[in-house]
Amino acid sequence: MAGHDINYIALSGALAMLPGSEKPSFPLNLLADFAGGGLICVLGILLALIERGKNGRGQVINADMVSGSRYIAAFPLLHSLIPASPLFGNERGNNVLDGGAPFYDIYVCKDGRYMSVGCLEPQFFQVFITTFLSALPKGLDHTSDGWRPSPQTQSDHSEWTKLRDFLTHGFKTNTRDYWAQVFLGTDACALPVLTPEEVRASASPKSPFPPAHPQVTGSSPSTSSSRSNTYHLSPGEDSREILEELEFSESEKRQLVADGALGGEALHPRQHKL
Repeated sequence: MAGHDINYIALSGALAMLPGSEKPSFPLNLLADFAGGGLICVLGILLALIERGKNGRGQVINADMVSGSRYIAAFPLLHSLIPASPLFGNERGNNVLDGGAPFYDIYVCKDGRYMSVGCLEPQFFQVFITTFLSALPKGLDHTSDGWRPSPQTQSDHSEWTKLRDFLTHGFKTNTRDYWAQVFLGTDACALPVLTPEEVRASASPKSPFPPAHPQVTGSSPSTSSSRSNTYHLSPGEDSREILEELEFSESEKRQLVADGALGGEALHPRQHKL
């Protein structure tokens, strides 16, 4: 049977648990394709290489996207089977991690952009709500009936509806970048939702947001004073040294170069029979 990401996570049980008011929302092709499929397959390959290094024999890797999705979703799936679980014991959309908790959700700001809030632990929620209240316009730090959230509100499920309404109206009083600046450097677990364009621009030193990609630091050889603290690996930079460590002969190295296996163009492309 043919299928795609949405079908695989449907069979895994993970799709049924995802947020959505009337039906589960499909999370792009992240869960089955890249996570349950690609990453789990890579994990199998790495384990096979470790085993080969120990006994000299290869391994057959059995990977499929349904099993992989079920594997990476093991935590919520297991909790969903526990009626008393505080994380997934209720109906979909009414749990802590599936949009049911107002302190783990996305909020729209005045300019139509978004802030993510994920202050699950009490100490983080305390920082969040205290900072949030102090940044609201004067007179808007409580509702018309005088209700005001406190650090204790998080543990009172009966006040979650009030808290969600309060946060919804509060975030709309200012722009996303205003709120991003308010929470910058705090443990409130409140961060801006960046667009793909903003993520791309975050590589600039002048960007107010964290870098889009992890940085490799501290890897520069101590004898090289001309390099910065960030060491960028060039494709194939250490190929020859690695091949020598693996005891490849000179003729084998030349053949790899000719085949284009070391990053360059193949000098004499081989004709493969089907």
